[in-house]
Amino acid sequence: MSSWRHRGKQTAKRGPRRPSHFDYSRVTLMFESEGTDCVGWLYRPDGVDSPPVVVMAGELAAERRFGLRTYAERLAEAGYAAFLFDYRYTGDSDGKPRNLVDPDSQVADWHAAVEGLRERDEIDSNSIILWGAGLSGGYALRAAAEDGRLAGVVAQNPMLDGTAVTGSRGLTGTLGALASGVRDKLQSRVLGPHRVPVLGDGSSMAVLEAPGARSAYRELVTPGSAWRDETPARLFLSLFRYQALSDPERLTCPVLLVSGTRDEIAPADAVSDLADELPEATLVELPLGHFEHYDRAFEQTFGHLLSFLRTVR
Repeated sequence: MSSWRHRGKQTAKRGPRRPSHFDYSRVTLMFESEGTDCVGWLYRPDGVDSPPVVVMAGELAAERRFGLRTYAERLAEAGYAAFLFDYRYTGDSDGKPRNLVDPDSQVADWHAAVEGLRERDEIDSNSIILWGAGLSGGYALRAAAEDGRLAGVVAQNPMLDGTAVTGSRGLTGTLGALASGVRDKLQSRVLGPHRVPVLGDGSSMAVLEAPGARSAYRELVTPGSAWRDETPARLFLSLFRYQALSDPERLTCPVLLVSGTRDEIAPADAVSDLADELPEATLVELPLGHFEHYDRAFEQTFGHLLSFLRTVR
């Protein structure tokens, strides 16, 4: 077995601590990904020359503002730079249709973000770590396997294949989702995209139908955000064939996998199975649901992240 496991205890309900703004600075950066301008924030720790940098992107259809800023601030407080970016079609980045979820394009955005950072003098380009959550966790693993020059990768509750979205619907629901995707592909050529909700209540043709996902995801949405709870339905076609890692042995850098044993979006068993296949993996399993790492379990989750970073720096 290639991984070691830590089974955490239940944590008390509390929110994450926010550091002082004097501990870091933040600048907005742009980079180009396959001809599309993408936008991100680079957090830099105060008083640290050439720090390692953690590259971060958020959950399915989420903007960089959703749940990631506290991670970036705390990383900067600990002496690490952090780069939070919006995928094309999302947030402040360009591209249409808006809020499109497309795995191949979004993995390309990871590569473009990393290449842009490698050209910057204020960070250590030899110490770049990828961090992704949910669908972005799967993307980060794939991007790291394809790159081969990264110091490490962290996947928090990673969605490793499309069954997290398509497999739990039953035959009727799956056929309906695929039909909706086909409609979007055909309709978008003339009438514009056919959209479906990102967040469901168990009774709609939404992407995330797991119990509690709607309210937990909405807790991440920043006040005043223009984000709309919808995405072009063609994502069902993309996710039906989506697999994060077709060849796990290609991922040779150190890996931290964090999973929740109560996660109904990214099943812990799949994450555990992946850990056994990776050459150098650490698996942390916590008794949590998919979104609890952002609030009441943040301190414990961040502690594991920081311990991992200190081993790969």
